[in-house]
Amino acid sequence: MKLWKYSGMLLSTTGIIHIIVAITQEWDIYKELFFNGLINSISNNTQKALSFWFFIIGVILIMFGQSLHYYINKEQLPAPLFLGYALLIFSILGCFIVPISGFWLFIPQALIIIFAKRKHNKLA
Repeated sequence: MKLWKYSGMLLSTTGIIHIIVAITQEWDIYKELFFNGLINSISNNTQKALSFWFFIIGVILIMFGQSLHYYINKEQLPAPLFLGYALLIFSILGCFIVPISGFWLFIPQALIIIFAKRKHNKLA
């Protein structure tokens, strides 16, 4: 099984998990934002802003994962090597800054990309 073919779907799944955690942890804030109107609803409330961005990052991960999935299916190649290393550095830094977080989920995803590309480059 070529695990690298699922790299985009793994990132999308991470985004879905991110959104689920956001909603379950910040439900009251999202409910307040929705029922009180979304336009200019955050103003300078830090907790509302953090909750909003926590949700949005999940959406961005899904879009990024779907774009990567499209690339992998279209090109039939692993993700670019720089993406694996960038994701690894990003996740390691995130783990140091926020040890109890979901940053750990990115490490295996980064390694899948790195080792798949290195193996593919050796075969080419």
